[in-house]
Amino acid sequence: MYKFYNREREINLIRRVINGSGTRFIIVKGLRRIGKTRTVLEALKGREYAYIFVPKDKSVDLFLEEISQDLKIPKFTSLRDFLNYIFEKFEVVFLDEFQNFYFVEKSAYSDLQKIIDEFRRKNKNLCIIVSGSSYSLVNKIFAEYSKALYGRRDLEITLFELPVKEVFAMLDDIGFKEMEEKMAIWSVFGGIPKFYESLYNLRITSLSEFVDIFFKENFKVLLDEGNAILKSEFGGEYKSFYSAMEAIALGKTKLSEIASVFSNDVNRTNRYLSLLVKEYGLIRRTFPLVGKKKESIYEIKNNFFYFWFRFVKRYEHYYESGNISAIIDVFERNFNSYLGRMFEKFCTAVLRENVLKMRFMLVGKQWGRIPKAKESYEIDIVALNESTKEILFAECKWQNNVNANKIVKDLANKAKYVDWHNDERKEYFAIFAKSFKEKIYEHKGMKVFCYDLRDLENLLE
Repeated sequence: MYKFYNREREINLIRRVINGSGTRFIIVKGLRRIGKTRTVLEALKGREYAYIFVPKDKSVDLFLEEISQDLKIPKFTSLRDFLNYIFEKFEVVFLDEFQNFYFVEKSAYSDLQKIIDEFRRKNKNLCIIVSGSSYSLVNKIFAEYSKALYGRRDLEITLFELPVKEVFAMLDDIGFKEMEEKMAIWSVFGGIPKFYESLYNLRITSLSEFVDIFFKENFKVLLDEGNAILKSEFGGEYKSFYSAMEAIALGKTKLSEIASVFSNDVNRTNRYLSLLVKEYGLIRRTFPLVGKKKESIYEIKNNFFYFWFRFVKRYEHYYESGNISAIIDVFERNFNSYLGRMFEKFCTAVLRENVLKMRFMLVGKQWGRIPKAKESYEIDIVALNESTKEILFAECKWQNNVNANKIVKDLANKAKYVDWHNDERKEYFAIFAKSFKEKIYEHKGMKVFCYDLRDLENLLE
């Protein structure tokens, strides 16, 4: 069986509540494929419990009939009666994909609320665990005052993507050897565990095997995966949300640029972007780390969706016409450029996750106008430590034989435009690259860190 990675903190929290007393209610939510079911099942190891998967596309009668057979219990005609019975019979009940009751029987939420309140009055020993994948729907079910289950939870856990270090440990165990290929796979799948389980099951241990299997043989698997996640979120308006996300994936990151795909209707564009940020949590609005927050850009949070809009959904018409060679050609011509963008995201992640053992409190991008000039500047990464007045400026180059001297001189020149504790700050510089002509360790008395792929690989081990 594929090894279970990370999630120790979440498992311990779930077990602590399970080991409590009275009627407890646990919510585990997160993106599809993020590992919710596996995490809960790991927490339940060694315990007796009832597992109930809630389907989206079945009638309540068929659901009750099938679940009675699965659990070997009497068949009920009322969902309320079924829930009452199952909560009386088992001390731990796990309702997986709980949000799907919205499509099967909406009364389930008010029924559950009444049962929880009743059992709490009786001080019955019961732990109910529910999981949900639809970000917007789960939030509506549990977070809004008007909803029946608002305020009933004892523990709510949101599972996020696995850290970079965990992903590279997975890739090592799967059998990937080269750091460059590990970077490439992380750039496609990010920190979503289920995708790495697929690589393991298919014995994929190189980028060329990934291309052969997922593009030449199973392109529809990639296409369907993205559609399954996103269409369940967006419903009937999915085409408009797709347009906004595809624009971002193709490099249109400013509001005015994204609006170009909506006939320059800024108000309409703002609506979709706001929903993608606040309601669905699929993109983020990013501001310069230092200075006035006048200009912003939009970024897709998840590597898989960035990749999916860039290389999969965009070329669906090639797949439908059977022209797989055209898809491969697009991938081979453009993937290295894509990796250049993702390398910057990777380097930001290793700084944020303290892989480099540099304790900076804030890490992000920096850009702005050069005073008394029409030009602007941009720095890939800036990291700050307010308490020590330390600041790090970093550039990321997905290239071999990088000239570190040239890069750091340009970086030091741009650093002058960053207005932050100018008279007392302590500056550092960092350059990330595939390899260097020659590493350097200082620039005008200031420390310089040069990290190539081998250095990064060693730090991740």
